[in-house]
Amino acid sequence: MSISLRIERKSGGEPIEFVNGEIIGFTYNNNSSIKLSAKSPNLAHSLHIQSKIPLHSLPSVIDNADNSNMLYTWATTEYKPDSEDYYRKCNVQIVRNENTIRDITFTHAYVDKYQEQIDTSKEILKFELVLKQKEDQLGKIRIC
Repeated sequence: MSISLRIERKSGGEPIEFVNGEIIGFTYNNNSSIKLSAKSPNLAHSLHIQSKIPLHSLPSVIDNADNSNMLYTWATTEYKPDSEDYYRKCNVQIVRNENTIRDITFTHAYVDKYQEQIDTSKEILKFELVLKQKEDQLGKIRIC
């Protein structure tokens, strides 16, 4: 089984992609209020993604071309109303035996949480990424 993550800018450019076994965990959450009358307007969809990347595969910061650097840059981007790069299209695919068993797309995703750790004894970078969909765009989430 493999999990892939693709993050695209609205303005185009090179996407951020993790495809070769770098994503080691994935959780999709749909939280809503316990009250049925409040269920509809209080939804919160989120994608939780965990990754491990060998340190030897990361280029120097000067190159700034690897996916972990681009992800870190997006995660630390400050919100500005006119920014095209704050919200991005994010797609997660889970494939088992060459069959896609989940395909989830957030059309207006933003970084709710980003955390990374470097384990020097194992020489890996681990990160946890939590993405949420912009509240007024919840109806555009695509789940197959």
